[in-house]
Amino acid sequence: MVGNKPPTSMKSLMAYEKIRDMILKGQKLPGTRLIIADLETELEIGKGPIREALMRLDRSGLVQNIPYKGAVVATPPTPREILYIYELRKELESMLAVAALDSIAGKDIAELEKLHDLMLAMPHDHYQCDIDFHFCIYRAANLPHLYNIAKAYIFSVESVLNVYRRKKGHIIKFNAEHYDIIQALKSGDREKVRKAMAQNIESGLAIIRETYDDLLQQPFD
Repeated sequence: MVGNKPPTSMKSLMAYEKIRDMILKGQKLPGTRLIIADLETELEIGKGPIREALMRLDRSGLVQNIPYKGAVVATPPTPREILYIYELRKELESMLAVAALDSIAGKDIAELEKLHDLMLAMPHDHYQCDIDFHFCIYRAANLPHLYNIAKAYIFSVESVLNVYRRKKGHIIKFNAEHYDIIQALKSGDREKVRKAMAQNIESGLAIIRETYDDLLQQPFD
């Protein structure tokens, strides 16, 4: 690192958060072109980190990269859509977790425990560790089409899930719930697995409700 300048990865994260917040607060409306040169002036961040931020925003669903037009602000899911998506997620992901009991291996449990240990350290990428944790379980179910549907549901609300870095209390709660999921999988108790996974999905929805209240200053539903 030279002087006190933050590394490129940190600048990219800063750009991502600033652009994301402008979109979610309505400062960048759906259909608005996100021109790198304009953002460079507006954010006082270089082109490279802004390009990386726009790529990440595209993956999250907040931005769409359209041929011959560039990055454009997408329309995020409405609160009503999110509620429906979470109902579907709870049913599907709980089912996949139970199905995983038939084929989950020791190496899968070891990977879950490794991810849990990483999350206990409260890293900045806790959200990504959380996603990897869930995908590890769903892959073990050996139901690839349903696994892909679960991924689509998760990615469809990623823009909202990533609104702000998780608060310490949220992280502690998620970590405890992930521990319960691991123990339920080890026990082989199908009902415990179903309940543990459903609880964790419901906690994700609770964070979205809090975020809407805090960021947008309006009730979620």
